[in-house]
Amino acid sequence: MGEIGLIQILIALGLGAGIWILSMKTLRLLSTPPPEVDPDDVVEVEDQDFRCTICGTEVTLRVANTQEMSPPKHCREEMVPVWRPGRHLRS
Repeated sequence: MGEIGLIQILIALGLGAGIWILSMKTLRLLSTPPPEVDPDDVVEVEDQDFRCTICGTEVTLRVANTQEMSPPKHCREEMVPVWRPGRHLRS
């Protein structure tokens, strides 16, 4: 009962080798760099400010689609865009 047999040693070495191989594959998988970013996939993001004409509430929306954007509604009315000087200089 207290003796360690050859089979138990081989099983322990096999389990140790399996755990080591699995951990090395996991580390290798995690250490690979991500692929390069395609410039066509980059989306320009803009901040657009809006103001409610009824109560004066202002909101800033971060917009990715600058082609077709409808203003948000507040007090059941569409908000009006507000121009902020220097907004285009922010990054």
